[in-house]
Amino acid sequence: MPALAALLFLITGTVVFFKFNRQAPAIALTILCITTFAWQGTWAILFQVNEPDTADALIKLGYLLIIFLPTSIYHFLVEVSKQYTERKFVYASYALAGILSITLLTGNLFIDGHYEYFFGYYPKAGSMHPVHVIQTVIVTSRGLYLTYMAQKHASGILKEQLQYCIVSLLIYTLAAVDYLCNYGIEFYPPGIIFILISLGIFSFALYKKELISDLHETLHKEHEIKLNIIKAAAGNLAHELRTPLATIKLDAMAAQKTHQLEQHELIIKTVHRANMSIDMLLNNVCSNLPSSEGHKKHSIKSQIQNALNTYPFKGNSCKIHFDDNNDFDFIGNDISINFVFFNLINNASYFIEKAMKGSINIRIENSVNKNFVYFRDTGAGIEKDKLHLVFTDFYSTKPCGVGNGLGLGFCKKVMDNIGGTITVTSVAEEYTEFLLTFPAIGEKISDRHLSVLPSY
Repeated sequence: MPALAALLFLITGTVVFFKFNRQAPAIALTILCITTFAWQGTWAILFQVNEPDTADALIKLGYLLIIFLPTSIYHFLVEVSKQYTERKFVYASYALAGILSITLLTGNLFIDGHYEYFFGYYPKAGSMHPVHVIQTVIVTSRGLYLTYMAQKHASGILKEQLQYCIVSLLIYTLAAVDYLCNYGIEFYPPGIIFILISLGIFSFALYKKELISDLHETLHKEHEIKLNIIKAAAGNLAHELRTPLATIKLDAMAAQKTHQLEQHELIIKTVHRANMSIDMLLNNVCSNLPSSEGHKKHSIKSQIQNALNTYPFKGNSCKIHFDDNNDFDFIGNDISINFVFFNLINNASYFIEKAMKGSINIRIENSVNKNFVYFRDTGAGIEKDKLHLVFTDFYSTKPCGVGNGLGLGFCKKVMDNIGGTITVTSVAEEYTEFLLTFPAIGEKISDRHLSVLPSY
């Protein structure tokens, strides 16, 4: 059976690599298949040999790749769940596996000889082997947790694909029971049963659910469908709202003629606030970014002040401090940047109201090649495990009906469009701070930024 398992994983790994080699999840899955092939292939031979020296050589050869197997599971789960900020930990895990492989090849610290069981020779754990076992528990648990959290926020076919990954690799990790044989507990290693079941689920997901070939396209297609629905709904909503607003405005003008000035100003302000809210909704949904050819020079201080003056605040519940001692010019579209600050103000106001505390602080900093705007609110903050999702379209920490999950994604598109960046740091219950980075005038906008302009 080990020989059969080795062959099946070799075939799967080869097919995945040559068919989907440009996708990061496929590369990670190929590593997983190759390490499993090495494990089962060498063990198939190991159980048949009679010479102790040959057994020891096969054990070291097999374990040389087995050491990297848990990290390959972690790597694959990080890629399919799109937890890209986790990659540095994946690389660290590979580095630890590399160190353990050196101890394997240079002495008896990792593998200290072998046991002679009824089914054949088997590796005997050395003093460093428990490090590998602990690493296995940590990285596989972490990978499964990240994928579980990702599928909770996914929908449709993407959710189903991630669930297949979780079930398949959860079953695969049960093969860790074989480690008991490394510590003198004699029984035929049953791990092969778990990995074959896992491979069967994977094969079904790969070819029936298009696990890898469609993984990136699935999210894009679902976003397009959602966008089209929201665009249509938003367009109809805007049309239905603007008609009565126009009538209200006419009534306000009539009130002005009859010298009802207070009523006139209140009505005009209300209409303006409603129209600005509609404009912000449509901009977020449609991502209407102007061509970079139409960009002009603007003062960032003027843009921030204009956004603060025109944003439709509700009452005086939000305290704002704008440190306007510095200023810089940028090349871009003033309306788009205005809506970036609208979105940031809107989010900050919501979370300040939710926390029943806090204020907004905005400051400008200058440097030689780049300029910065720091936008901080001391409201509810964002939980650490959700930070990497805030710029993802349709992801929102607000309740359904309050947020559409498009505002911060729109902000990122605008900043990319002008060659800048937007990043976020936050501590739950303390603060959230967005850092907007603007290239200094004269600095060339890289092709990387221009390539992300939306095609819709």
